[in-house]
Amino acid sequence: MLQSGVYISTDFEMVVTNPYIITYRRNRQRDMLESQLYQKQGQAYRCIGICQSSPASAQQHALPACWKTAFIYHGQLVAKRQQLNPNQPPVYDNFEEEELKQGMGLPFTYYESGGQITVTFQDGAAYPAVLDESFTDESLRPQPPAVSSGNIGECLRLWNMGIQEEYFDIDGQSTFTGVIINTNKHMFIFELYPGSIYCRAARFVATNKGIVFNQNFRQGYEAFMIEDNTQAALPLQYDESLFSSDSCVWNSLSVYWSLDSYSDSDITLHGCQGEIYHFKKPQR
Repeated sequence: MLQSGVYISTDFEMVVTNPYIITYRRNRQRDMLESQLYQKQGQAYRCIGICQSSPASAQQHALPACWKTAFIYHGQLVAKRQQLNPNQPPVYDNFEEEELKQGMGLPFTYYESGGQITVTFQDGAAYPAVLDESFTDESLRPQPPAVSSGNIGECLRLWNMGIQEEYFDIDGQSTFTGVIINTNKHMFIFELYPGSIYCRAARFVATNKGIVFNQNFRQGYEAFMIEDNTQAALPLQYDESLFSSDSCVWNSLSVYWSLDSYSDSDITLHGCQGEIYHFKKPQR
C-alpha cells in the first residue's frame, strides 16, 4: 500500500493522501512539464485532471509555447490546447485537444523496490522517488491552537494544514475545480478553471512575522520546474528581515507574505498585488 506523504526526485514530485494524489513532473525527452490530479475511486486512484506545458523551462517568467489541459466540468470532459500565436504574443490560439483525453480515467501506476517507489505514466516515462515527508489524513487535521503574539507562526502552519476541495461558480453551478493540500513542510495546488490554470508545488516556513514559501514547480501565467527538484526536500532558508509591514516581497523563487493583523479566528497577511490573505481558524 502506498504510504501517504510527499515524494521527491530530480524531475518529479508527488503528494499522496487517501482521497487524492497530485503529481508534478518534467519529461525531458518530450520537453514538457505536467501536473496530474488523481482521485481515489474504489480501491484505485484514477486521473481526473491533466495540465501540460511546453517547453520544460527551468526559468521563472517563461511564457509557454503551448498549454494542454483536460478536466471534467458538470460531468463533461473538456480538453483544450492553447498554442502561442508567434505573430501576436502573448495571444494564444485555442484548439480541441484529443491526446490528453486518452489519459483521463487511467489508473495511477507505481511499484516499490529498495526503499523507493517508481511511478510510471501513459507516455512510458518512469520516475523513481523517495519519501520526504510522511503523514496520515488525520495528522493533516491537527487541533488548531489559540493564537497569541508568541505563536502566530505555529497557528499559520497548523490552521492551514489539510486537504481542501476547490469549487467555483461556472454557469450558475458550483463546480469542482481542483484540490489544495498543505502539509507540515509543503504546499500543493491543482486547480483548473475554464480559462485559468494554477498548479504549484512549494515548500514553506511559517513564522511570527508571516509565511515565506519557495516555489519549485509552477504552472499558471508562467511555467517552470527548478533544474534539480531534489532541492525541494532541503530546509528552506529565508531572511526574516525581508518581511514587509505593508506588502508581499519577492526574493527569487521565494515569496514573503507578511503579517497584517490577527484575531482569535483570523490571521491576515499581506499578499501580492495589494491583496490581503485570510487564514481562518478551522473547525475540527
